[in-house]
Amino acid sequence: MDETPNKQKELLSAEEVADYLGVGPVTVYRWCKEGRLQGIKLGKYWRIRREALENFLKQHERPAKPSGELRSFLNTLPAHIAIVDSSGTIVAVNQAWRDFAASNGAIVSRVMEGTNYFEVCATATGEQAEYAAAFAEGIRSVFSGQREEFEMEYPCHSPTELRWFVGRVMPFTNGSSPRAVVIHENITEREQVKQQLEHLAHELELRGMEPRGPTNQ
Repeated sequence: MDETPNKQKELLSAEEVADYLGVGPVTVYRWCKEGRLQGIKLGKYWRIRREALENFLKQHERPAKPSGELRSFLNTLPAHIAIVDSSGTIVAVNQAWRDFAASNGAIVSRVMEGTNYFEVCATATGEQAEYAAAFAEGIRSVFSGQREEFEMEYPCHSPTELRWFVGRVMPFTNGSSPRAVVIHENITEREQVKQQLEHLAHELELRGMEPRGPTNQ
């Protein structure tokens, strides 16, 4: 049975195509603009003929859409989590990811499903630009097989507080399409304790004292 949405409907909206393919509408817009998916621009909206969608499906493997069960599980985790494909397109995010984006003044649509995460990293500015570029390369290294996993600690300060995060990337099997799980976890408390211990050790050294560890009796 052909599952193409609205079989009798000749023109499909970008949102209908996105839902069927398991990607975000922004991705469908980009495919239309790039000519990868033949669309018709009606005013400011894209419409896709059913025949064009069928041709696109013949040329490209249909992206696997994360199951509702997987999405529900991701939403129970406190870390900020996204699943990306090999092109860098975000195919799913959890609630913690959404909440962090909203509470930190981000343009939410730019970090949600359908957004290209590599492009987001490439457009980072200021102190975060260097870390973003390195993290994007880390994701690529996992997809290329150069690394089994990637991990990087980085500062992510807000106007009101100092914060540190650790970002991790791991391969994720979801059908035949390569995916990776991107995890960002707040490690500010751990970093603060580390800095306090380093400061204490430095002060003791200045006073000619040596910290007494478990083996120094």
